[in-house]
Amino acid sequence: MNGGQAELEAELDRFCRRVAGAAEITLGLRNLPELRDIRSVVADSLGFGRGEDEPLGALLLVIDELVSNAYRHTDGPGELRVNRHVRSFMVEVSDDDPDLEALRSAPESTHYGLRLITQLSLDWGFRGERAGKTVWALVPAQLYYEQ
Repeated sequence: MNGGQAELEAELDRFCRRVAGAAEITLGLRNLPELRDIRSVVADSLGFGRGEDEPLGALLLVIDELVSNAYRHTDGPGELRVNRHVRSFMVEVSDDDPDLEALRSAPESTHYGLRLITQLSLDWGFRGERAGKTVWALVPAQLYYEQ
């Protein structure tokens, strides 16, 4: 293999890793990373290849709210997972707290964060896991699409 071809293959490999990283990201939350650091990593990773008409603001607000709820209301935040789809992002935050009742009975009128998630997401919910729970939200990639 000549030098030019090796450089091209190395560049292609870097590009493929970058594209793959733009489709999915997982961050550990056990060490309680700062929200601004989480936003920065997500924006740097998932913002790759997005146009100017595809802002990340709604996604970052939903991530802030879900992660800060895990920090505030559980003893063991687990991880943040974000998967990029064509027209949406699936955001999932897991924790070690198996209590689903607090989420089931939380009135949105008194929980402004849940109201924000409802307004910025196509849908959201939660599910029990083997050791804890996962709260998820499906966030549109664009706030408005032309029909």
